[in-house]
Amino acid sequence: MGLKIETWSIAYRKKKPGLLFEDTSDFKLIDNGHKGWYADPFLFDYEGKTYLFAEFFSYDIGRGVLVCAVYDDEKDSFSDFKEIIREDYHLSYPFVFTGDDGNIYMMPESNEANELYLYRAVSFPDKWEKHKVILDNIRVVDTTPFGYNDKHYAFSLELDDNMMLLEFESDLNIKDKTFLSNDMSFARAGGRVFDYNGKHIYVAQECKEEYGRSINLIGFDLTDKCFNHNVIKTINPEDVELINAKKASGIHTYNLSNKLEVIDLKYYRNSYYRVMKRILK
Repeated sequence: MGLKIETWSIAYRKKKPGLLFEDTSDFKLIDNGHKGWYADPFLFDYEGKTYLFAEFFSYDIGRGVLVCAVYDDEKDSFSDFKEIIREDYHLSYPFVFTGDDGNIYMMPESNEANELYLYRAVSFPDKWEKHKVILDNIRVVDTTPFGYNDKHYAFSLELDDNMMLLEFESDLNIKDKTFLSNDMSFARAGGRVFDYNGKHIYVAQECKEEYGRSINLIGFDLTDKCFNHNVIKTINPEDVELINAKKASGIHTYNLSNKLEVIDLKYYRNSYYRVMKRILK
C-alpha cells in the first residue's frame, strides 16, 4: 500500500474562440484538498450563473459522491464544492440537462446499482430526487444524452466494452438500443456532445492502451443509426498548459458552457490521509 496513488483534478478556463481544437493554454487547476479528488466535470448555465457538477472521490467512504460549485465572474473562480447526492454505491459522471418538460435532470453513472436512472432537481442545484429508472439489470458507464435531427439519443458503454446508441421517447423512456462498436479508442464518452463549425462533436475517452490517457474530439453523423465518424483532434495531457500546475499524466473529460471550458487531469500524488484512513479501517 504505497503513498503515491492515481488522482484526478479539475481545471477550467474562460472559453476560447477555437476551443481545444486550436488552443490548449491557460487552464487553472482547482485544489483537491487532502480528503479526496474531483473528476468528471460538467458545466450547466442556469439563470445567469454557471454551475460546475462533478464527482468527488472521498477517501473517507472509498467511493464517489456528486458535488456542485458555482462560478464567480468577478473573481474568475469557483465556490467551494458542496455535496449534493450520496448513495450506498459509487456515483460519477453527473450529466445535467433540461428535459422537454422544462425540468432539470441528472443522469449519472450508477453502474454499481445495476441501473441507469435519472434524478430530477427539486430545488436546483442542491436538492434532487430519484425520478425514473431508464435501464435495469445492466451495468453501463458515462451515458451521454444528446439531440440529433429532433430525436433524443444517448451514447452509453456497457462494462463488457459494448458501445450502445440509446434512442429515447420524449418522456425519456427507451425506444431502441443499437450496438455501435467495441473499439475502446472512442467507445467511452468523455463529455457532452456539442456543435463546432457546423459539425456534431463527440468527446471520446482514448482507453485502448490506458484508461484516461487522452481524449478524441470526433466529428460524427448518424445515418440509419450507423455512427459515421472521424477524429478531428486528439488531446494528450502534455498538450494542456496550466497556469498554476505541472503537466498531467492523463485526461478523460472535456465540457463547455457559454463562458467556460473545463477538463479533468490525472496525477500521481502522495496521500498520507488515504493511508491513515485505510489503516484505521
